[in-house]
Amino acid sequence: MLEGYEKIVLFGDSGCAQMCDVGGILQLEDMEDFLRQHNKQVLGKIFVQGGICDVNAVKQEMENNRAILDEAEAFLIQACGVATQNVTELIPEKESFPATDSKFLGTMPQRFVHQERCIMCGECILDLTGGICPLARCAKGILNGPCGGSMNGKCERDPETDCAWQLIYDRLKKLGKLDKLKSIWEIKDWSLSQGPHSVVHEEA
Repeated sequence: MLEGYEKIVLFGDSGCAQMCDVGGILQLEDMEDFLRQHNKQVLGKIFVQGGICDVNAVKQEMENNRAILDEAEAFLIQACGVATQNVTELIPEKESFPATDSKFLGTMPQRFVHQERCIMCGECILDLTGGICPLARCAKGILNGPCGGSMNGKCERDPETDCAWQLIYDRLKKLGKLDKLKSIWEIKDWSLSQGPHSVVHEEA
């Protein structure tokens, strides 16, 4: 991606990028070393407190680093696709490139381990399933109970993976709310997950 570009500025943040070990201070330093070994000139590293998804925070950092941004030929964003697009919109006259591939929203039970937990479907059903999402955690995304292939509480596709619906059943049983499983839930409105979206919050 950086072929033809020599003067690079790196972006990272203290939010998701740092938590996922792709855009923290250490990763920015590693990338700087890597690029210099490949004859690129790293003019500087911009580390946004919070997240690059916070446009105002990015703008403040850009003002603080205006000189190197003006000199740079391109930006390498060590965060999600939203972060790359934010920098692109704020400095459209120069190219911003993603250093990562964004896959999903998830949890991080330990460093370097990421587990998918949310597919951002736009119609959350966690209140019905004991706080466990079958759409994200079931290999087939089944909405009304397990498939016929699960066995011994494990997924048909991967015997090391817990069956999401077994987890849901066990959770609702523990809560004394198995009655929730007696209803047939309506077909999901997948149009709610189709973008682009925008949300405007009313002032409190």
